Amino acid sequence: MSAPLYVGLDVGSSATKCVVLDADAVLVGHHVVKSGFDYAEAAEMALLRALAQAEGDKGDIRHCVATGYGRERVGIADRCVTEITCHARGAREWYPEVRNIIDIGGQDTKVIRLSEAGRMIDYRMNAKCAAGTGTFLESTAHRLELSLQALDELAMTSTARAVVNSYCTVFAGTEVIERIKDGQPAADIAMGLFRSIATRISEMLSAGNGPVAATGGVAAHCRALTRALEEVLEVAVWLPPMPQYAGAYGAALLAAQTDDVERSSTQHVANG
Repeated sequence: MSAPLYVGLDVGSSATKCVVLDADAVLVGHHVVKSGFDYAEAAEMALLRALAQAEGDKGDIRHCVATGYGRERVGIADRCVTEITCHARGAREWYPEVRNIIDIGGQDTKVIRLSEAGRMIDYRMNAKCAAGTGTFLESTAHRLELSLQALDELAMTSTARAVVNSYCTVFAGTEVIERIKDGQPAADIAMGLFRSIATRISEMLSAGNGPVAATGGVAAHCRALTRALEEVLEVAVWLPPMPQYAGAYGAALLAAQTDDVERSSTQHVANG
């Protein structure tokens, strides 16, 4: 019999991520695909490719935890857990001292506050509009006929502290066009967009000190965002080795913990 594998699937609005851990909770496989219109199909594709990297198959899966918008569509999952819990678990595994986690996704932004013991004590979420999300950046980049990567690279060359004041995606696009018309350097306008998101996030952070980590797909692909957050928050922002996989990693760790809970429960019954 093959060694057991533990799987975490984070089915987000834009991307679906899968992480596979071995019996020692070591990451042995991971993959990301676009979520598209079919969350179940995206989860299956990400799972199969991550399993192939781990040199395993579905029969080796001991436990699977699903998270994200499409978590209910993951038929193989033993249970579903909120992305807030999973991002917190994943980030804390990388950084045990972390107290604040900023998760910037395609459709929303979450700020999670942890106690010294790693328990969630507060969280805030911006989900009413695209402001401060990956969609905000992608929409504006598209209007400028740039990819998100090109927008990020352009912003990293900025030398002036500009800010795009509009949080609304529509109004921000109009403001950017006006700034271009006024002759403001493109790099400063681009950085202003990232600084706008950082300012929005700073308003969501609850009171309290402690290390800050950024997770999510935007954090993974945009160095300018980390730079903007550090400027606005005036603290160092930790970027995990695999920020886009934080939710899936946390889910996989929770899947691995299931065995510990079951063993503890069985032992308790035997001793009782």
